[in-house]
Amino acid sequence: MLADTADRWLVQLRWLALAGMTATVLLGKRLVPAISLPPLLGALGLIAVVNVAWSLAVRRAASSAPRFVSGQLAVDLALVTALLWLSGGLRSPFAVFLTFHLALAGILASWRTTLGLLLLTFGAMVVLLGAAPLPLESAPIGRAGIELLGGLVSMASLTGFLGFVVLAYARRLELLREDAARNEKLAMLGRLVGGMSHELATPLATILLASGDLAELVDESAPEAAGLARTVAEEARRASDLIGLMRGHVRPDERAEVVDLAALVGEIAVAELDRLGFGGERVVVAPGPLLAPVITVALRHVLRNVLANATQATEGASASRIEIEVAARHDRVEVRVSDNGPGFSDEMLAHVGEPFRTTKEAEGGMGLGLYVCSVLAERMGGTLRVGHGAWGGAEVVLRLGPPVRSKAKETA
Repeated sequence: MLADTADRWLVQLRWLALAGMTATVLLGKRLVPAISLPPLLGALGLIAVVNVAWSLAVRRAASSAPRFVSGQLAVDLALVTALLWLSGGLRSPFAVFLTFHLALAGILASWRTTLGLLLLTFGAMVVLLGAAPLPLESAPIGRAGIELLGGLVSMASLTGFLGFVVLAYARRLELLREDAARNEKLAMLGRLVGGMSHELATPLATILLASGDLAELVDESAPEAAGLARTVAEEARRASDLIGLMRGHVRPDERAEVVDLAALVGEIAVAELDRLGFGGERVVVAPGPLLAPVITVALRHVLRNVLANATQATEGASASRIEIEVAARHDRVEVRVSDNGPGFSDEMLAHVGEPFRTTKEAEGGMGLGLYVCSVLAERMGGTLRVGHGAWGGAEVVLRLGPPVRSKAKETA
C-alpha cells in the first residue's frame, strides 16, 4: 500500500516539476536569446514520455507485487542530469533538483536505495563539471541579473519542494499508523482462525459422519430429508476445506487439478445465482472447453462470494444484470464477473480487498470476504483484481495460470 501510494506521488510530482521546468525554459529563452531551445524542449518531452510510461506501469501493477519507487528515482536522476548538461550544469536553476531525489528516497524508499542515489548524485555532479556554461552574455539584463533570477527560481523550487516533503511525510506516517492497526487486526485474525480451526475440526467431522449416516437411513423413505442431509454434509465439508486452505493445509485431493474451467464456472454460476434468487439478467460467456489447473473448492468459494456481492449490489437496480465471462487472455485464464450496481468509489477501490475494509458495515460486514478470496486466488497461483465494470458497476477478475492444451490439439 505504501509503495503503491509512493509510486502515484512520484508520477504526480513529476508532472508538477515538468510544468515548472517548461515555464522556466521558455522564460529563459526570452531572457537569454542565445540559448538553444530545441535540445531543452526535447529533454522535457522525453521526461513527459517517460512519465506517461510510469503512469501506465503504476496503474497496471496497482494490485500486484512490482513497485517502481527506486526505478523512478534513478531514471529521474539520469534525466535531470541530461537536462542540466544542456542548461549550464551545476550553475543551472535546475541544479536544485539533484537534491530532491535524495530527500524523496529518504522518505519513500529504503536506505539502500537512498545510499545508491547518493553515490549516483555524486557521479552526476562530477559529470556536470564539464558542462558548457550558459551564454549569459546575450542576456539584456546582464549576467548578474540572470544569476539573481536563477537563484530566486532555485529558492522558490526548494521552498515548494520542502512543503511537499512535509505533506508527504505526514501522509506516510498516517499510512504507517493505518498499517500498524491493520496488522494488529490480522494478527488477531490469525490467532482466531488457528483456534477456530482446532475447535471446529471435531464438530465438523461429527456433522459429516452424522449427515452421511442420516442420508443413508432415510434415502428411500424420505428422499427430501436425505437431500437435506447431503447438503449439510457438503457445506460442512466445504467449511472444513476452507479452514484448511486458509491455514495453508491442502489435502491430496484438494491440490490443483486440470478441469474444463468454462463448464465448471458456468455450472457454479447458474447454481449459485439460482440459490441466491437472482431474478435479473444473467449472461454467462464461457466458450469451451477451456482447460486450466484449479483447486475446485477454492474456485467455488471465490465465485460464491463474488456472485453474492454482485447480487446484493444489484438489488436496487431497475434492470439488474450480472455477467460471468471465462476467457484466455495474454496466455492466462481469466474469470470475469461484472454487474450494473453502484460499483466502488475511487477511494474505496484503492483499499478494496484489504482485510477489515467493507462497504457493508451497517449489515454487519467484517471486510474479510474479498480478502479471503484473494488468499485463495494466491493458493491457486493466481490474482484477484477489483475495478470498475463496463456498465458502471463493479468488476472482479480472477486471473489464473496459463491454459492447458488438450492432447487432441497438440496432435493437430
